[in-house]
Amino acid sequence: MRRDEEPRLTRPLWRVTLAEMKKRQAATLVGISSLGPFQFDTYLPALPALMLFLHTSDTMVQLTITASLLGMAAGQLFVGPITDAVGRRRPLIIALIVFIASAIACLLANSVEWMIFARFALGFSSAGGFVINNAFIRDNASGQEAARLYSTQATISSLAPVVAPLVGGQLLLIGDWHIVFIFLALLGAVVLAMAVINMPESLPRERRNALTFGATFSSWRFVLSDRRFVSLALTNGLIFGQICVFIAGAPFSLENDFHLTPTEYTYAFATVTFLMFSASSLNRILLKRYSSITMLRYGLIHAGIAAAYLTAMNAFGATYLPAVLLGFALAVSSIGFCSANIMGLGMRDHGERAGVAAGLLGFSNSIVGAIVAPITSLLFGLHVIGVTTFMSLLLATATLLGLFSLRKEVGVMH
Repeated sequence: MRRDEEPRLTRPLWRVTLAEMKKRQAATLVGISSLGPFQFDTYLPALPALMLFLHTSDTMVQLTITASLLGMAAGQLFVGPITDAVGRRRPLIIALIVFIASAIACLLANSVEWMIFARFALGFSSAGGFVINNAFIRDNASGQEAARLYSTQATISSLAPVVAPLVGGQLLLIGDWHIVFIFLALLGAVVLAMAVINMPESLPRERRNALTFGATFSSWRFVLSDRRFVSLALTNGLIFGQICVFIAGAPFSLENDFHLTPTEYTYAFATVTFLMFSASSLNRILLKRYSSITMLRYGLIHAGIAAAYLTAMNAFGATYLPAVLLGFALAVSSIGFCSANIMGLGMRDHGERAGVAAGLLGFSNSIVGAIVAPITSLLFGLHVIGVTTFMSLLLATATLLGLFSLRKEVGVMH
């Protein structure tokens, strides 16, 4: 072999190795971010059956969803400062181990109180994935580039809400609700193995903050003193809240009002959430030409249109299954144009506190979701008119808040 042939042989191999590493890391990030939607959505088709098995009421079963959201809220609030202080990798590994243990605890539940506690732990552990994923992206990118990465992750991860209920429905064909948590424990084990092998530490020691109560409260206070950030967080929380109303109410409203079986419900749910995936995909493409704030404003207008449609549907009594599914799809898909852009805009000015900022954005989502999920049952009712009325109120509020608070924001392309 001639000397000049060696570089041509070795360089491509080195580039392929780096490309493979990046692909594996990307796949691991997707796996981590999918745990939240999967632990949330996979057992939705089994909610009515779970109510009967545990000899409880629909309101108490709704509290298992609330517990999961409260766990996610608490996890994101506290995991953020921890990751800014000790790095991203160790908290991630611990969170995944807790996720597996919590899924097993849900599997062994014999009372609704036990299930509520276990669901809280499952939500808390899955929150680590949201915080660490978004902090990992902010560690490596900013501006429009970060927005595109958030949108890419959101596009891929939005498949999870489509796939999760379908998986849950198919699992229920071969077993009762217990099999759902066997699946979640196994899924957590697979993601844990991927994280151990593929995930590097992205936060150097010199960039880490102190882990004390004073430093943590100082970081929270600094980020929350940013009015722009708070407006984005509240808007995102309201948009996510209407998703939680849909998640909490759709199994009962669709199965009871239209007499769908759990398996038929999963197909209807997947049809609706597929548009969320499509919206995230379109948002990622359009970010190559338009700024994040432009896409966010469109998303908020989209949310307002969905609110108007749901209100008109109820006012004219057009609550037929196709019309209801179209209304759900319009409402749910609005998050595809809002969430990733809010994340990019919200994280833009807080690179040194990326974990805290990501945690607070996630906290706003989860705490609003935890509040609205039981309200759906208690104040509006788990039927089509009640669920869609509450969704329209949240969408309209998010539209007005977002468009007004960001009216002076100027779009910047990087």
